[in-house]
Amino acid sequence: MSGEYRVDPEAIRRFGRTSATRADQVREIRAQLGGHWLQPGSFGKLPESDEIAADYQERHEAAVVNLISAADTMERIAEHADALARSYENADQAVVENMQAMTKGLGA
Repeated sequence: MSGEYRVDPEAIRRFGRTSATRADQVREIRAQLGGHWLQPGSFGKLPESDEIAADYQERHEAAVVNLISAADTMERIAEHADALARSYENADQAVVENMQAMTKGLGA
């Protein structure tokens, strides 16, 4: 069985662009979420409300940090996809150049 496969660098780039778009979308969500906070009194006046408010604030801050991390990861995926596409193109070009050199060397 041959292990031949074909790679379409443009398809890899398209995937990378979708990842860059997702990074932008996640950053927009983060910007919107980061601007919304519930007031401390939003959780009522029972003794547990302070604990609930603290838990909410902790989770809210963690969500914002996680969204930043997710956007950065999407951005890195986009960058690596582009580099991968270039790598495939460079490898293909090197093969072509080597084949041409061999052909010239054989006097063809």
